[in-house]
Amino acid sequence: MTRTILWGVGTAAVLLICLGLGLLLAVGIAPTPIVGIVRFENVIDFVAAQALTEVLDRAKTDPNVAAVVIEINSPGGYASSSENLFYNLIDVRRNKPVVAVVDGLAASGGYYMAVAANRIYAPASSYVGNVGTRGGRPVDPLIYPEELSSGPYKLTGGSHFDQIRQLELVAQSFISNVVALRAGAALNPLKVDAATVAEARIYLGSEAQAIGYIDAQGALADGINGAAELAGLRTYRTVDLPTYYDIVAPQSFAVEPLDNQVQALVRNASPDTIYMMDDRVPLPAAAQSALMDQLRRLRTAIPGALDGVSAGAITGVRPWPLPQTQGVAP
Repeated sequence: MTRTILWGVGTAAVLLICLGLGLLLAVGIAPTPIVGIVRFENVIDFVAAQALTEVLDRAKTDPNVAAVVIEINSPGGYASSSENLFYNLIDVRRNKPVVAVVDGLAASGGYYMAVAANRIYAPASSYVGNVGTRGGRPVDPLIYPEELSSGPYKLTGGSHFDQIRQLELVAQSFISNVVALRAGAALNPLKVDAATVAEARIYLGSEAQAIGYIDAQGALADGINGAAELAGLRTYRTVDLPTYYDIVAPQSFAVEPLDNQVQALVRNASPDTIYMMDDRVPLPAAAQSALMDQLRRLRTAIPGALDGVSAGAITGVRPWPLPQTQGVAP
């Protein structure tokens, strides 16, 4: 009987020792979970969006990264690039928690990025929202004297009504996604209807919390804690994801003042580009071409004013229809 008891005690002791050694080995060998941080501080153009997408793709499939925090300071940019980042962040969210932190500004396309996150934090004095689209004033169909086209809208892509309708369709998709995701937010759901969202107002962080545009007031540290909570982490380490993956960080492109970034954004875009950009940021007016100036003068002239106008007077002008000047009828 005594031998049996001693045998049982000895066996239990051996098992406890093995268990303890196993735990020690697990702690020493298993990697500490990572809360990855990436900062986006730029207008949303093709280059910046591609750089951020590369980071997100790596984080999405990395088993060591348990959650992602994206810190945003952006007035928005191209609608197409903003949409791509939104859906890429949604894809990451399907695999692990994503938390957005607004650092000063998340307007229009910048807010679209934040909406894809499980939670949104923003300081009380930050600017949030401006849900909608904008673009250059629609232009008339144009005949370019040195070029043939197969249809009346080949050079412009469509009529005034087509361009307005496309702007509205993109805006409606933006609004619908904001309403759907924020209405389903667990911490602070949306408290306004789609019509209010469509007004495209910009709110202070404190106002944004009151209507459900963000989940809580806070900064990066709060976002990290929130991401760890959503991932169920007690112990973790934080890393800068672009550095961790040795990828050029999106914020490295923000080396120029915002005005210069916006001017470069518009300069590289076609006239019918749709933007998701802070409405307080003016789109720089493009220089008017000799052709467009001449056409505007002739449109207001008396019949017969076209007589004697030679094609050579307007030769060599680019075919892009440029934005209308203020006060000129469409």
